[in-house]
Amino acid sequence: MWPTFETEKPVVEPVFTRSDVALVSLVWGFTIGFGYFVVLHAIRVTARLKRWSIFVALIWLEIIGCILYGMPSILYTNSVIPHSFWLYFCILTGWILQLQCLVQIIVNRICILIDDPRHRVWLKMSMLIWIGAINLAVALIWMPARLQINETYIHINDIFDRIEKVLYLITDACLNAFFVYVVKKRLVGAGLKRYDQLVKFNLLIIWASLAMDVMIIAMMSLNNTFLYTIFHPLAYIVKLEIEMTMSNLIILVALHVNGTIEDSHPGPLEFRRTDGRDSRGRRSPRIDTSRGGDPIQVTVNVQTVARVDDLGHIDESGITSHDKSFESFKMSPLSPDRSDNNIDEERRFRSSSQCKRQRLSTEVDIATC
Repeated sequence: MWPTFETEKPVVEPVFTRSDVALVSLVWGFTIGFGYFVVLHAIRVTARLKRWSIFVALIWLEIIGCILYGMPSILYTNSVIPHSFWLYFCILTGWILQLQCLVQIIVNRICILIDDPRHRVWLKMSMLIWIGAINLAVALIWMPARLQINETYIHINDIFDRIEKVLYLITDACLNAFFVYVVKKRLVGAGLKRYDQLVKFNLLIIWASLAMDVMIIAMMSLNNTFLYTIFHPLAYIVKLEIEMTMSNLIILVALHVNGTIEDSHPGPLEFRRTDGRDSRGRRSPRIDTSRGGDPIQVTVNVQTVARVDDLGHIDESGITSHDKSFESFKMSPLSPDRSDNNIDEERRFRSSSQCKRQRLSTEVDIATC
């Protein structure tokens, strides 16, 4: 079958015992079961954003990468497909998608808290190049070694394959540690104490994420050197779920569940609504927070429909007129731009005898920061 290649010695295919097949089936069953809920989560994220974005594309490419990696592996271990170039090409392609997409999802999470666009671009491109270099090195070593071109490739791959896994583990740990550092410096350090839960959760997922990498490295010590490939889809589908859960937590913490932006803080914290543009050039409202230093941009995707009666109550899932989420979208009481005319206008609005409906919408995608 094309492409043809020559080997130094006859190809010796790995032998899969009954215990090997049982282990593979068990791990693949966990992968399918957990992957079912991850796909449902991805569908909900896609529906919530209501439009295609880089974040959504990365999620689905990560899922496709896990399928491309896992399906050929499980079929090969069950002797359904033979040893061939295309077997390892599919596995390698799935692995490249897994690494690149997951790293960019982590970087995207970090970029939410970085103000300077140049720093965001630098971080994304540097990670793209770094992971790309690892991908290229593995493609040049792992592929010939698996095809058993010669003993030199096999010997080098036995060493470099573990080194590559350790390099990714260190990269993953450094990115998550940098995210914790940025959150502590920009948010917790600025007096936004509720972001402590974001820091604590991220510290937990760092260990969970690193545990997946350690699991893969440990499985490389099995007698059958091909079996560790079955653990790759499980590890990366778990990592993907962790990242989607983290993105949900960022939104909930930023809005305090219902859109409220409030904290106990020693100094004045100003909230003002400004108009910017998203990555597609469309105008997009943002909520900027600042405390005399660099502004902190909280970017969210929220839609609220409020019904106001003549008593000044807002009929929206238990939200009342005293809820600061409603106040923050109109005019912050801490804003210096709150003039007497605005106050009078608000009082007339609340004392009106007619029921009014007001649709408040901000559409800033967390994925396009």
